[in-house]
Amino acid sequence: MSHLAAPVAYTGTILIVDDTPGNLGVVVDSLEARGIRVLVALDGIEALERAAFSQPDVILLDVKMPGIDGFETCRRLKRDERTRDIAVIFMTSLMDNEDRVEGFLVGGVDYVTKPLRVDEMVARVGVHVELRVMHKQVLAQNRQLLAEVAVRKETEAALSQARDDLERRVALRTEELARANANLRAQIDERRRADARLQASEARFRAIVETSPVPLCITSMPDGHILYTNPPLRELFGMDEGLSANIADFYAERGERERLIEHLRTKGGLRNTEIQFRRQDGTRFWAMATARAATYDDSPAIYVGLNDITGRKQMEQELVESREQQRELSAYMEAIREEERKRIAMEIHDELGQLLTALKMDVSLLKMRIAHDAEATKKADDMRQLVEGTISMVRNVASHLRPAALNFGIVSALEWLVDEFNRRNAIACELRIEGGEPALSDAHATALFRIAQASLTNVARHAAATRVEVTLVSTASQLLLQVRDDGCGFDQQVVSRNYSYGLLGMNERARLIGGSLSIDSSPGAGTMVSIHIPLDGGART
Repeated sequence: MSHLAAPVAYTGTILIVDDTPGNLGVVVDSLEARGIRVLVALDGIEALERAAFSQPDVILLDVKMPGIDGFETCRRLKRDERTRDIAVIFMTSLMDNEDRVEGFLVGGVDYVTKPLRVDEMVARVGVHVELRVMHKQVLAQNRQLLAEVAVRKETEAALSQARDDLERRVALRTEELARANANLRAQIDERRRADARLQASEARFRAIVETSPVPLCITSMPDGHILYTNPPLRELFGMDEGLSANIADFYAERGERERLIEHLRTKGGLRNTEIQFRRQDGTRFWAMATARAATYDDSPAIYVGLNDITGRKQMEQELVESREQQRELSAYMEAIREEERKRIAMEIHDELGQLLTALKMDVSLLKMRIAHDAEATKKADDMRQLVEGTISMVRNVASHLRPAALNFGIVSALEWLVDEFNRRNAIACELRIEGGEPALSDAHATALFRIAQASLTNVARHAAATRVEVTLVSTASQLLLQVRDDGCGFDQQVVSRNYSYGLLGMNERARLIGGSLSIDSSPGAGTMVSIHIPLDGGART
């Protein structure tokens, strides 16, 4: 009865190449129990890759494998400089001497047969692992000795060179120190002169800032602590010299400074921005601010210049109020003119018209009484025609002062206006009504009528059109009046620069009744005048 010897501890790595590694479980356990690291590959290609990457000490290689067999795998291992020195042990069930010889010829160092005997295989592997380890140690020692010899030679040469270099370096260092001392003295002198120039520049800057009539200050960013103020700024804000304050306390609106800080973060500065401030006594004023983000004592800061524009803002406000008063006066005068036109039209129509009608009747009676006198009868006929022409002219004058149709609503007035336009011009004009008769106040109806009348007058005088369309669209929420022609159109920028009083008057009429007027025109593309009036109750009767 045989007994196993105690396991011998090895150190190393073995790569087992077998397409059925599960059959080698006992072998793997035995090898790992002896301290050998075991790697496994399933075929020849994987064995080549793992051997080149892991550099095992021994490769246990099966001969019969799918793909390339063990002999070809060994040939490729020996051709590769990275795996040439790795010991290869074949394991196979082949017992022919030719196979053994071929295994040794391709580079194998040993042979084990299947079924494997664990003790034999472990012993063989252990021997080659120890040989591999000793070979590595010998190579390492040789490399170390060669390196030590080379280092010693290099050291001796370096020492000789170092002595020569040291002498040269001492001489050079002495010269460098002399030059460095001279440069240092020159730098110290230049630094002193630079400090003197800087102090003089700071003094000039402070003198300029202190004597500048522009209020200037420096504040920290973003908290807003006031770091510096000149006398004009302290006077502007009513501040005492040396007072510690925060610029945020002087903004009339708290949110204004946050918006400016965000602008400075993104843009780096701002120019000519109007800001309202509040003095310490509570009075408010307007200032034009110019600011830039920079540093002050190596900390983020904002340099601010202000210009008091309170007087200008007051003048602007007064101008706005004056303009509004002028508009109110214009609206009042327009209302008076329309009322006067209405009164004159009624007086002409009622009084003068009645007088002329009575005169016509008297002429007819006179003609009957002088029927025997041919000359007198002829004169009476002339008088009657003259009276009829005068009556027609009176009616025309009254209609142009204020059409009687306007008393019956905007639709009737537009119908009269379109009929008059067609009668007096060779331009086809069409009226289109959508939504029926809107309920408008007399002022709104009159303003709409005047805008349409002015638009048609412009078409007749300037458009050279062949067709005009007047559209009135009435809904529950708004009223839209459009006058569109196919004429020559015009350049709106040129007309705007030349201050067309007709267009200005139309705009003003629209504004007075709460509407908005828009004109769409370009040369050769016709013109469309549109007025929108919201019907929220104010435009209704």
